[in-house]
Amino acid sequence: MASQEKQLLDSGIAAFRKGETDNAQEIFRKFLREFPASDLADNAVYNLAKIELKKGNEQKALEWYEYLLENYADSDAAYFGKDEYVELSRSMGKGPTEIADECYFKGKKLFHEGKFDEAQAEFNRLIQEYPNCEYVDNAHYQLALICKKRGDKEGVEKHVNIIMSQYAETDAALYAQGLLANS
Repeated sequence: MASQEKQLLDSGIAAFRKGETDNAQEIFRKFLREFPASDLADNAVYNLAKIELKKGNEQKALEWYEYLLENYADSDAAYFGKDEYVELSRSMGKGPTEIADECYFKGKKLFHEGKFDEAQAEFNRLIQEYPNCEYVDNAHYQLALICKKRGDKEGVEKHVNIIMSQYAETDAALYAQGLLANS
């Protein structure tokens, strides 16, 4: 049965690659009708979004991306579709002007440029404005690094303690332990 699903999905992908968007669209829709609970359904949804985008139907593409993110949030297709969804939303004037990822990476860039005050402000802003994002532990780690560069042992300890108490299972916790050891 799984090979039937894969064959159908692959035929849709092949049609899409050949530029046969109407045919590919029908194949992916058929896939979702016949195999709605398939592990490959997220790929069909993702490709339907891409087809609508290629056809210039931005609103329909946005709807497919939303469906993907709501129904297959932990899938590989959603991982790729998330950024595309945000960019499409922005281009349509509907999306956020910024996402937490951008805030974090802006802070990292400032840190690497030696602009510690600005980096510190950016990481603190991320913690305040996006308290549930996946980068909060890393933001605290970056703040600990800034404190270390400034010789602020109390600041290092403060941020390491936050990481160890609230984010003990993260990679940042592993890195943070080394900061205290080398203070």
